Amino acid sequence: MPRRRTLDLAGTIGCIDTRGLKTTLISTVGTHCDVWRTTRMVSREGGALMLDLVIKRPKLAVSHAEIRIMRRDWKILHDRLGDIVPEAIFVETEVQGSPNVVVVAEAAPLWFNVANPAYEEDAVMLMRQNPKSRAQLGLFIEAARDWYDQGNGKLIDLFGLDNLVIDVNRRVRYVDSFNVFFYLDLLDMEDDADSHLRNMVEISLERLDYLDWVMRLTRP
Repeated sequence: MPRRRTLDLAGTIGCIDTRGLKTTLISTVGTHCDVWRTTRMVSREGGALMLDLVIKRPKLAVSHAEIRIMRRDWKILHDRLGDIVPEAIFVETEVQGSPNVVVVAEAAPLWFNVANPAYEEDAVMLMRQNPKSRAQLGLFIEAARDWYDQGNGKLIDLFGLDNLVIDVNRRVRYVDSFNVFFYLDLLDMEDDADSHLRNMVEISLERLDYLDWVMRLTRP
């Protein structure tokens, strides 16, 4: 991941006045979008509220039909997983003068990357020390297995290393918003399916198995 930089959000977004909006570029390595973080103070009756948000700007154009699917899939996640999935809104707007979408979501400051097998020892220790985090991880795995095993043809995207994290408050969070499921029937539609897609699916399955292993190691 590139070093984080504080600077103005580059380019134009129709629904956001980006002029002078101070943001921190926190990721450019995602498959679908760049991610910027910003804080805003808003006035409310009885005081002020500090908002800590991320702005996700797609790297490519996204059609209206694709936006509907993205929003639907995110809602499936949120309805099942609750606050494991940060609140987010999908806004159809112009990006660089062309119709597109941006996602504005609740920030979930990363503390630990729970889906990275390189950190197995740390993950096991953390789950043993934080029963609530372990319970949330168990809920996530159960949902992911249901979507995958029950013939629905959906595999949750664990390819992105920072998709499933533990935040600074020791909460498990799934922070992806763009194309959160792989639809496995796409692999069967063509004889020569996209090798990159196959790789992402295989890695996601490996990481889901790894998370199962962490749960077994930390069973009370």
